[in-house]
Amino acid sequence: MEDERNSRVHRTILYTLVVYFFWLIAKIFFFIRFEGMENVPKGKPCILMANHQAFVDPMTLALCARDRELHFMGKKELFENRFLNWAFTKMHGFPVDRGGTDLAAIRTAMNVLKDGESLGIFPEGTRSHTGHMLPILGGASLIALKSGCDIVPVYIEGRYRIFRPMRVHVGKPLEVADLRAGRINKESTEALTHRMEAAFMQLSGGKAGLPAPTESM
Repeated sequence: MEDERNSRVHRTILYTLVVYFFWLIAKIFFFIRFEGMENVPKGKPCILMANHQAFVDPMTLALCARDRELHFMGKKELFENRFLNWAFTKMHGFPVDRGGTDLAAIRTAMNVLKDGESLGIFPEGTRSHTGHMLPILGGASLIALKSGCDIVPVYIEGRYRIFRPMRVHVGKPLEVADLRAGRINKESTEALTHRMEAAFMQLSGGKAGLPAPTESM
């Protein structure tokens, strides 16, 4: 069934300034290029799922959906600092406890989408420093299935090194109608996780699934 919820289009001052400033930095110093941005659904909320390697990845993901403002999950430790709590909250961030199933964070994510907003998720749960993706957590798949929204995979290629070109690959929304038609359970969430892994592999040209490099002695 077609999602009848309209994606909210509004601008907040801090979000707009930060994302625009990052866009300038990314263009000037990282030569960042976006491919497949037409795959982000227009006029309705969606979930953008991306690999996570750097602190500024949320800003890169925000640039994939410039017609709206994204909401993000962040580890709860980031919100323990008073200033960071203020800044992340103003940037539509909300805390999640990565130590277990955080029902409050899941409810917040679902309410964001129900209200017509869009969500950015890094399904690995933390940053990878090895050049390959970490295992995708089941909580991200659960939110994605329950939401009823389009799920757009995004692969960020590059390491944010000055004057080193970066590319951001935005894939087509995943086919999940069959998974949502039945009962949403462990099997269906695992099936979605496998589809997400396959999508990241395709967008990365096989790089996302490479084993961690071993350190030379």
